[in-house]
Amino acid sequence: MRVSTSQIYGTGLDSIQRQQAEVSRVQQQLASGKRILTPSDDPGGAVQALQFKESMARLEQYSRNGGVAESRLRQEEAVLGQVMDGMQRVRELAIQGNNASQTPETRRAIATEVRQQLDQLYNLANTRDGNGEYMFAGIASLDRPFSPTAAGAVFNGSAQTRDIALSDIQRVRLGDSGEAVFMGIVEGNGRFVATESAANTGSGVVQETSVPSPALWDGNPRTLRFTAPDAWEVTAVQLDVDGNPVLDGDGNPIEVVTATGSYAPGETLVFEGLSMRLSGAPATGDTFEVRPAEGQDMFAIYSSLADALEQPASTGPDRARQAGAIGRVLADLDQAGNRISDVRSSVGARLNTIEAQDSQRETEMLEMNRTLSEIEDLDYAEAISRFNLRMVGLEAAQQSYTMLARLTLFDFMR
Repeated sequence: MRVSTSQIYGTGLDSIQRQQAEVSRVQQQLASGKRILTPSDDPGGAVQALQFKESMARLEQYSRNGGVAESRLRQEEAVLGQVMDGMQRVRELAIQGNNASQTPETRRAIATEVRQQLDQLYNLANTRDGNGEYMFAGIASLDRPFSPTAAGAVFNGSAQTRDIALSDIQRVRLGDSGEAVFMGIVEGNGRFVATESAANTGSGVVQETSVPSPALWDGNPRTLRFTAPDAWEVTAVQLDVDGNPVLDGDGNPIEVVTATGSYAPGETLVFEGLSMRLSGAPATGDTFEVRPAEGQDMFAIYSSLADALEQPASTGPDRARQAGAIGRVLADLDQAGNRISDVRSSVGARLNTIEAQDSQRETEMLEMNRTLSEIEDLDYAEAISRFNLRMVGLEAAQQSYTMLARLTLFDFMR
């Protein structure tokens, strides 16, 4: 068989190129620190590495989500703390204004500060986050959530809120709607409210109320009337089987007496499952209206206090009505404080969830990084040994080619 010169040269060059390619590949592995440079290096390992990288990218996105949620909730937590501080100041002002030593002028000054606190409450309720979105507007985050009106605050936001994924199965609410934070705060003790009639001539004031026996109260309005300074009765509108008022011949609701009792100043009255402690001296004919508690906004509570402080209280009955109004505000502030505390607890629970997910995610990332390293990272000792071996092969191929290139026909004829 005859071998041409071109075949000899071609074979030599092919050998050199193969060796150079192997050396280059090992050099790339050493430079990158990776064993798998292309899927063909290890098809099975490449698929596994791709799956792990996709999972890790998803975890990194969840980590960013957690950072967004934590930042938003931390800001909300701080704002709610300021709301609580302002509410505590309003409580102090209410107690201060209810002191008998205050004059109309000092009460008006206190009312001015209450209205300043009301303005601050609006500012806090309309807080924007770092993205310029309203914190308490729900999903309508570009709309200013609260606007003051003569009748109280108007909520312009949405009751719906956004949430964000922390894992494949865990989501967390990004914030709270202002409706759930500042609106619908139940009055008084949460069950009923007792108010002094504007026509009262005595000094009786409702101090405390409670519902020791809820099953005994039907939830309908009652009127507590003093038939004498030391005697009282409770009346209610008579209802038919459908719950509608029974009317007399003139079309007026018929009232029936449902309870009676005696009274001494400071004594607690108990009737139909309800409890009321009064102070002062009610006059004959004085009435106190008992009705189911309703929802109100926090802004209205502040405004009610300012209104009560600004009312003239030069007579005993006027002072009693003012004291009663301020006392109801204090009870309402308790309810508002409970609401804010509940929301803050919810925010804290969500922050704890984020922290727990961060910890779990960190553990998962470490494990995935370890496994991914085992799949695609280079064994440097083995790679250096292989590099040296390939270099020896390349040098040998180059030397062989050089020697063949120098040979002539006369060298073969010797």
